[in-house]
Amino acid sequence: MSEVGVPDERSRKIAGMTDMNMSAILQGVRILDCTRNIAGPVATMLAAEMGADVIKVEPPGGDEMRQWPPFVDGESVYFVSCNRGKRSIAIDFKTSEGKSLFHRLLATADVMVENYRPGTLEKMGLGWSDLHDAHPRLVWVSVTGYGRGGPRATAPAYDSMIQAFTGIMGITGERDRPPVRCGGSPIDIATAYLAWGAIMTGMHTVAKTGRGILLEVSLMESALGFMHAYFQGALVGLPLPVRMGSETMGMYPMGAFETGNGEYCLVQVSNEYQWKRFCDLLGATELAGDSRFASNPLRVENRDALRPLIQGYLRSRPVQEWEKLFTEAGVPVSHVRGLSDVVADEQVVARNMIKPTLLPSGREIPTWGVPVKVNEQVASRMLSVPGIDQHRSEILVELERRPTVSNG
Repeated sequence: MSEVGVPDERSRKIAGMTDMNMSAILQGVRILDCTRNIAGPVATMLAAEMGADVIKVEPPGGDEMRQWPPFVDGESVYFVSCNRGKRSIAIDFKTSEGKSLFHRLLATADVMVENYRPGTLEKMGLGWSDLHDAHPRLVWVSVTGYGRGGPRATAPAYDSMIQAFTGIMGITGERDRPPVRCGGSPIDIATAYLAWGAIMTGMHTVAKTGRGILLEVSLMESALGFMHAYFQGALVGLPLPVRMGSETMGMYPMGAFETGNGEYCLVQVSNEYQWKRFCDLLGATELAGDSRFASNPLRVENRDALRPLIQGYLRSRPVQEWEKLFTEAGVPVSHVRGLSDVVADEQVVARNMIKPTLLPSGREIPTWGVPVKVNEQVASRMLSVPGIDQHRSEILVELERRPTVSNG
């Protein structure tokens, strides 16, 4: 604000841009979500938050993720975290009745997202060529494990399998100990974001050309991006480290250090300015002047000598004090938080990364928010998690009166 109560130019621009509510961006767009597990469902959930009508087309037994513990009110927390804002209908693609109903839905849809193994839909007469001929404006987003072609195209793939296959698991863990899987589902979520981008790309293409398009994303290809420098180094034949715990090959200090209250902080010093500030704040001026540590390549080379020296200093205060001190000075240091800390963190709350959702039972619970803001707005609508086949009746009624969009 330039004066009290008088908006400046930036504020006026933002005010003019925020006429469109985030939940209206994709209003009128219908997406058929024929995916299971995590990557596909998260992509379509983001579209639902932006107003798309997302119909989750489930097999008769439902998405297998519905059976993954733990549960809240009988609903899998995995399923809840990936499927709010959708309507559910169960369709058996193996029957003529199921295929007919699916084609009726496709005739009203803008986008279909699926994560069947390559060749599965083709065997049922629902492949790209079949659907593109029948619905020429349809955007098809295919989410696979290893891609739609190649010798492993039909191999089973989950986040953990892909971590092992792409080398991520091979570099994760402590030195001289077995490899471990990264926690959470990073490959699934990265692929979900790529799939969400593919949805937007496909709709833009149809708007420009009037023709449907097939877009592919895969867990394997997403995961290779996580390996970037390691992958690049391997391509040119460089010797690469295997497992380094919380450290990395390209900079030092980088890693988790124990502090005075037994909790850990993650330190990442990326340049010489940060190194000098880091030493000053530690009260370790002799480290800044030590020729062994005079540059990042030297610190990397001499990390085994530097590590215990830094550790000795960091044990002098609790982690919360170190984090506050370093953050205020612009040095990258973070408390290694537990989830109970994360869900209560003021930055997480300030960015609206916790929002309510409704379970099929009608119970309201908190869930994770949308990592996209539009015109400095957030998705504020409370969306519901569907039960299996919960919306069959209303969807069938709509099919009798909704105009087709894909047969033009």
